[in-house]
Amino acid sequence: MGSQRRMVVTVAAMALLTGLAVGRFAMAEPTAFAPTVTTAHTVAAQVAALERAVEAQPTDLASWQALGTAYTQRAFEVGDPSFYGLATRAFDRAERLGGDQAGTLLGRGHLALALHAFADAHAYAERALLQRPHSAEVLGVLVDADVELGHYGSAAARLQEMLDLRPGLPALARTSYLRELHGDLEGATEAMRRAEAAGSGSSFEAATVAALLGDLHLAQGDLEAATTAYERALDAAPTLVGAGVGLARVDAARGDSGAAISRLKAVVDRFPQPDAVILLGDLHAEAGEGELARQQYALARTIARLQEGAGQNVDLELALFEADRGDDPARALELAQRAYEARPANVYAADTLAWALLRSGRAEEATVPMEDALRLGTADALMRFHAAEVFAAAGDPERAREELAAALETNPWFSVAHRGRAATLTADLGVPQPVAWEEVE
Repeated sequence: MGSQRRMVVTVAAMALLTGLAVGRFAMAEPTAFAPTVTTAHTVAAQVAALERAVEAQPTDLASWQALGTAYTQRAFEVGDPSFYGLATRAFDRAERLGGDQAGTLLGRGHLALALHAFADAHAYAERALLQRPHSAEVLGVLVDADVELGHYGSAAARLQEMLDLRPGLPALARTSYLRELHGDLEGATEAMRRAEAAGSGSSFEAATVAALLGDLHLAQGDLEAATTAYERALDAAPTLVGAGVGLARVDAARGDSGAAISRLKAVVDRFPQPDAVILLGDLHAEAGEGELARQQYALARTIARLQEGAGQNVDLELALFEADRGDDPARALELAQRAYEARPANVYAADTLAWALLRSGRAEEATVPMEDALRLGTADALMRFHAAEVFAAAGDPERAREELAAALETNPWFSVAHRGRAATLTADLGVPQPVAWEEVE
């Protein structure tokens, strides 16, 4: 529920694209373990075709496997976690039909990623790899799980294996994210361009890759390039939430909050995904429309409860949301500590714990996880802003100035929610305000 980018429903934020995107990076090729059972080009059409297939042939293992995968993708696309339960039942049926079969294990791995059960996803993929030791798709799930668990070295090694086997869109998109995590935004952008050029099997995949490229441009403060990529995404998939949210962020960066709010209302009316709902709340809050903001934040909490009810772990996203927009710092810290205990090596889990500690008045304690969060050199402007706040509160203004300057140099538009505070902090620390801010005032 928040934004560490891309912490959207992130699932960032976790889109199954014929395979899966976790956070914002992972595309996988069509399953290598089951024949293609539908040529439908939209996720909804795939689901409908596969439901008809299993009704006509209840013992068709491949169709049940594909249906479980399609349900997982549909959950992400429309923000409806009830599809996760349907996916689980489809894979249960596939398991009864085929036992511990690689395609079923792979599907369960994708579903576990979507539910943020990353250790489970890793275990499923390891079992599938025993049957298919040279599968790029299974390696992709291992990369995804390792990244989310913070096992970045292992993720890089698995990714190299994947690139050696099939250097196409799925591997290149993961390459982009690993480069981004290590602070190489130019390299990340180049890899995502190559992923887009490699092509995909559906308009949904093509649109998702274009939207991720837009996110990378926006993360570097390039509003024009971001707009072009998002519009390209919407040309391919007019209802893609990530592209709509991205364009709303661009509108807000350009000073047109009214356009951003109108765009987001249309998105939320169709698919109330957390990223869109929370940004809409932030824009209402910035406009002084407190009651409208509270309504969106209440909706975000309702979505979180639905996600949790469907078995999705949203502790990390919810911790960041509550730390920024809630009135119970102890609750935010509890969530952040749980998320960190589950993934202590993940840089975003460390960042969120540091932020929750700061919000709880424990700035000196916050410096330890904050340093851990920064260990890869991740060029995430929000993370760097968090670091500036932590170090300033802990009595290290020099380090705070360094981190704030890095945040604003990377992306002066990194957050609607923190825009006012960032301006205040520049004055407090003596950091020059970005010229780009003056251009929209």
